[in-house]
Amino acid sequence: MSPLVQALDQNIESLVYNVIKYGIIIGLTISLIVLVIGSVLVHDTGYIEKNPKFFISETLMMGILTTVPIVYITYLRGGKKETTLSGTLFFFMKIVLIHIGFQLSGVYTVLFG
Repeated sequence: MSPLVQALDQNIESLVYNVIKYGIIIGLTISLIVLVIGSVLVHDTGYIEKNPKFFISETLMMGILTTVPIVYITYLRGGKKETTLSGTLFFFMKIVLIHIGFQLSGVYTVLFG
């Protein structure tokens, strides 16, 4: 393979990687902004006020049950304990905040009545 073809192949690979990476980051950022705006505008607290214990328990379960596979995969791949802990806490908080955002923005009320 000629050096020109190798360089072109590496550039295309880098371009595709960056488009996917930054596309995901931009998409998640826009989604988070829309969720925050929806939560502020709608502020649906009916279920939280009626069932505070259920809401707290389901929020914790959402965070824990989605974090367990991350810990398992990281363990199998030989990840460092510090990295695993910080990544797990970040992922847990992200899921919990998304769950709260869905509730406050009215998504769960529309979906589940």
